[in-house]
Amino acid sequence: NVDNVRADYLIGNIAKQNLGILLIGEQGTAKTVIIKGFMSKYNPEEHLSKSFNFSSASTPNMFQRTIESYVDKRVGSTYGPPAGRKMTVFIDDINMPIINEWGDQITNEIVRQTIEMKGFYNLEKPGDFTNIVDIQFMAAMIHPGGGRNDIPSRLKRQFAILNCTLPSDASIDSIFGIIAKGYFCLNRGFTKEVVSLVAKLVQTTRILWQATKVKMLPTPAKFHYIFNLRDLSRIWEGILCVNSDTIKTTADMMALWKHECLRVISDRFTEDADRKWFEEALARVAGEDLPAKAAESLPVSPYFVDFMQDAPEATGAEDEPDELDAPKIYEPISSLDVLKSRLTMFMDQYNETVRGAHMDLVFFDDAMTHLIKISRVIRTSRGHCLLVGVGGSGKQSLTRLASFIAGYQTFQITLTRSYNISNLQEDLRVLYRLAGHKGKGVTFIFTDQEVKDEAFLEYLNNILASGEVANLFPRDEHEEILNDLVSTMRRVFPKRAVTQENLYEFFLYRCRLNLHVVLCFSPVGPKFRSRALKFPALISGCTMDWFSRWPREALQAVADHFISNFDIVCTPEVKQQVVCAMGMFQDGVAEASQDYFHRFRRTTHVTPVSYLSFINSYKGVYSKKREAIGQLAERMKTGLDKLTEAGDSVAELSKELVVKERDLAKASKTAEQVLAEVTVSAHAAGKVKAEVQVVADKAQVIVDGIAVDRGVAQKKLDLAQPALDEAEAALKTIKPADIATVRKLAKPPHLIMRIMDCVLLLMQRKIGPFRKDPDRNTCKPSWSESMKFMSSGPFLSTLTSFDKDCINDEIVELLEPYFAAEDYNTDVARKVCGNVAGLCSWTKAMAKFYATNKEVLPLKDNLKKQEALLQMAEAELRNAEEILEEKEKQ
Repeated sequence: NVDNVRADYLIGNIAKQNLGILLIGEQGTAKTVIIKGFMSKYNPEEHLSKSFNFSSASTPNMFQRTIESYVDKRVGSTYGPPAGRKMTVFIDDINMPIINEWGDQITNEIVRQTIEMKGFYNLEKPGDFTNIVDIQFMAAMIHPGGGRNDIPSRLKRQFAILNCTLPSDASIDSIFGIIAKGYFCLNRGFTKEVVSLVAKLVQTTRILWQATKVKMLPTPAKFHYIFNLRDLSRIWEGILCVNSDTIKTTADMMALWKHECLRVISDRFTEDADRKWFEEALARVAGEDLPAKAAESLPVSPYFVDFMQDAPEATGAEDEPDELDAPKIYEPISSLDVLKSRLTMFMDQYNETVRGAHMDLVFFDDAMTHLIKISRVIRTSRGHCLLVGVGGSGKQSLTRLASFIAGYQTFQITLTRSYNISNLQEDLRVLYRLAGHKGKGVTFIFTDQEVKDEAFLEYLNNILASGEVANLFPRDEHEEILNDLVSTMRRVFPKRAVTQENLYEFFLYRCRLNLHVVLCFSPVGPKFRSRALKFPALISGCTMDWFSRWPREALQAVADHFISNFDIVCTPEVKQQVVCAMGMFQDGVAEASQDYFHRFRRTTHVTPVSYLSFINSYKGVYSKKREAIGQLAERMKTGLDKLTEAGDSVAELSKELVVKERDLAKASKTAEQVLAEVTVSAHAAGKVKAEVQVVADKAQVIVDGIAVDRGVAQKKLDLAQPALDEAEAALKTIKPADIATVRKLAKPPHLIMRIMDCVLLLMQRKIGPFRKDPDRNTCKPSWSESMKFMSSGPFLSTLTSFDKDCINDEIVELLEPYFAAEDYNTDVARKVCGNVAGLCSWTKAMAKFYATNKEVLPLKDNLKKQEALLQMAEAELRNAEEILEEKEKQ
């Protein structure tokens, strides 16, 4: 129109002078469209264009990092756009950054510095200035005032400021008239009455929109009541989704027109009174501006969806798998019952397809209408939705089902204690790869509970406003994605040149086309209003759907869903009354909350979650009480049965008692006789018991004596134990090879022969007669007997198992002459004999052991005698006990 052409001309003349341009105007005055339209005329080979949005969370660091990502190094500290080209950077909503407590808007100060000083200071090298060349800035902002910030005057003077106004009524009608008439024409198969009606609907829609703007003004409680040209665009975007097979009559067209007007405008209203006014205004405007036939054919509640068609059956001749998908035909539903059965089928498919899913929705009228609204938004390109309702309204569940019906994937962040901006960026990279790289439809569900950091909303604001997140991908990943999209772009846009800029625009185009953001926020508290004002794209970039409280019919439908299969001991009429009472209670509390608000201006919310909790609590309490009553009834029944059984038993026992009394008299006499016999037997058993005790005492005396003697013997043996340990240690030093070596000696050393004589004496083996050795002052050894002994068997084993108790005084006396020799010691023996010297130590240890053992041997003999006496006493005791046992049995 005239305004756009004039603005475009002025921007062109100012841009030629490399001056900054700032457009100001109300929402919906096409500021962003005008600048982006102008930038699209640039030749990408010579002039690049970039754009991003400011919000209240934008910081100087974000701005500087974004600009740094757009430029490459040229010379020294001078940076500019790649390949020596020029660049225009567009900053939308430039007035959004917050003003700090000193009145400074620090984010815009660095913007001012960048424009005025042609650069900024390096963050990595403090003090170094980075020069930025060949970059021109353009910006857009809304009029300041009414809670909206202005920008600093020092920044404002860097721009040529142009004011954008709303197009005139004629311009609006011309714009949308061309769009509507171009689509609804006879060549597309539409009837003449539909074509003529559409031409009139252009003006009617504009009048209805203007009437809504005048009546529904924003207030602190209804801050989102903002209506601009985007709403008209969304209405006509929905109208243009139909085909000639769906819209054949005036009634069909009027139903579609009313449906789209309600979806775009009425769905954001928070009160029933506002919705009622809009429907009355719609009917009034239609009656004034449209033919009577058209006004009279307005339906009450029309609904259009695109998922009522079934997928075609596979024939095997399909070239693409998409040919088997259900056709997406935007058409009216015949009734809500038909829609309910269709949605139930989709829910069953969802539970079967999605692993771990257990969706159990109650499709009452409000739930189905909200699902229709969500489905309508996400089916369109760049369709983003803002769902506002208290917790438990079903926002996320309905979105998941609508996304499944549309054939999209559903994505939601997994919030953890350490989740931060880096994790969000990683998740956004996954989303952008799915939507832009792989070209898959994806629904991103984001709730207000997941806003761990307000900076999260900065990224969402950029996605909703421009579809671009600056510095999202590292350079290597960025180039990899663009290279993978070359073949895809050639197939979709064969005439477009394959450049990095065009590939990146194609990537963003696919992201905007396939990525659908659904925000699920709660209106409770001041955060929702604050966030909407700080991040304007949350409202302007989304189609809003306000979830009102469930009506009584919906409450009863939910209660009936959960109570119908619950076992209650009552008639069906009473169960239905219970269902109605549940809905009445919840609805009554909700109305009381409204009255409380009107009276005291304090808001209380009764959420669907509390209603579901109420139903579950009722079922739990009923089950517990029924179980308790059942247990009491079972106990009473058991008690009555026991009483009846006891009465029968008493009658039987009375009869038996008569017989038993006679037997009892006889038994008493017999018992007296037995008692006398027992008395006699007990007296005899007492005597036997006394005798047994005497025998036991006698045995105990013997046991005590044995214990004393054994203790004395053990003490003396402990004294002899070192000698035994010394003998064993001496034997362990001798190896069989050492003995074999000795046996082989033809003439062994004299000391070895004497040591072997001592061994023979200890072992009580034969030894030659005593003859004095003429060469030495000792007796002559019996080496031949020693050789026989060593050859007779395992020599060392014989010594190890030697019975030490066999040593006597005679043997020790015979050993003394040998021991008296000066060379008969371990040291000399080790020098002469080597390891066989252990036999020398062993013979001396055995003699030493005998010195102690000769005192223990009498004790051992005495112990053997005492143990024999003990065995005899124990045998006598056993005989006495057997006699006592027999007496006691008698």
